[in-house]
Amino acid sequence: MADDRIGPQGYEEDPSLDDLLRAADEELNGGETQEGGYGEEPQQETGWKTPAAQDDFEPDFGNAFDDYGDYEQPQPGEPEPPKHLKRMRFPVFLKVLIYLCVVAVLGIVLATVGWRLADDVLALTRPDEDVVVSIEESDDLDSISAKLKDVGAIEYEWLFKLYCKVTKSENYFDPGVYTINLTYDYHALVNYLMATQGDRESVTVMIIEGADCYDIFDLLEENGVCSRKALEQAAANYEFDYDFLKGLPYGETNRLEGYLFPDTYEFYLNDEPENVINKFLRNFDNKMDEDVMAAVEASGYSLYEIITMASIVEGEAANDEERPNVASVMFNRLNNWDNPLLGMDSTVFYGAMLEGTSFSVELDSPYNTYLYPGLPEGPINNPGMNSIRAVLYPKETDYYYFATATDGLNRFFADNDSFTAFLNSDEYEPITP
Repeated sequence: MADDRIGPQGYEEDPSLDDLLRAADEELNGGETQEGGYGEEPQQETGWKTPAAQDDFEPDFGNAFDDYGDYEQPQPGEPEPPKHLKRMRFPVFLKVLIYLCVVAVLGIVLATVGWRLADDVLALTRPDEDVVVSIEESDDLDSISAKLKDVGAIEYEWLFKLYCKVTKSENYFDPGVYTINLTYDYHALVNYLMATQGDRESVTVMIIEGADCYDIFDLLEENGVCSRKALEQAAANYEFDYDFLKGLPYGETNRLEGYLFPDTYEFYLNDEPENVINKFLRNFDNKMDEDVMAAVEASGYSLYEIITMASIVEGEAANDEERPNVASVMFNRLNNWDNPLLGMDSTVFYGAMLEGTSFSVELDSPYNTYLYPGLPEGPINNPGMNSIRAVLYPKETDYYYFATATDGLNRFFADNDSFTAFLNSDEYEPITP
């Protein structure tokens, strides 16, 4: 029968302090009781120690601090952030509002810039006012743009120059004194400055394909543009700034043969010879665009040789249909013929003209392709684009011979027997010296 004095810990009721300490010691040491009373030194090293003396004691606070996150120890020398500052978080609607504001501002800026550029190109707000601008022969696109800006005809020089380059009109401005209205847009400005609308009297002259330089100089003199003598001197000695003329020797009056591009021109009366000739050269330079120059490079010939061959085609062909055939005969003779002589009558005629004599296959001239092999010394006239293209894109044929018939057209032959038979027929038109 249980003793009513024994409590739940196995001690009599109202245990003493020693009894309580001993019971606690038993629980901490797995039921083993230390000898001696509370406060005595333990008998063994592994004996019970007070909580303050335990080496590995770590307090366990459970999950009490989970809501506070990890604490980062400040690095040495790094100032500890103020405790009152907190990370700002923008609401989504505020971010959207800021984005829309930025887009709106950019849109306004772009619209403003676009309007100003469009206004300059189209002259939407310029006043209805006449101004005078003088274009000199020496002026280039930069100086012309600056002059137009000075008189208020344009606002942005770079934009006007870009327009001229895109429209390929930068080299077509004519010198003169122009009265222009500020309401002219870019298109009207360019057309007006190209149309010879200055205060000088002008004349229209058409230069035909195949005309030589002396025919052209005579025609210009007849129309009051400039004297033949002045034109010959300028052609022989004036230094024109074009890449295709580099390497050509000075001194000969036919130095620019082949480059006086055939076209219809508007010339000032009594103009300077340099201005007149430069108009031809500028036109030729524009015709020799990137596509043409790429074909020249692919041909394996120089531009000078291409123009020389094109001038022979121009001098021999009776019409556009014959140009490819004449070019094919020339290439066949140059590349595939055992006979090194080109044998073209047109070159002999040109040499005879320079010598002031009549046609003869015995003429001692560097233009006589019956005596000297290969191409003549240079172009024999000023060819048009059809003859130039016939040389750049040659037609493949087996023709080696051709001659003129009584109808004015050429007949083409692959062998000498057929050619000789034609020369002995009534259909052949002999050359008249």
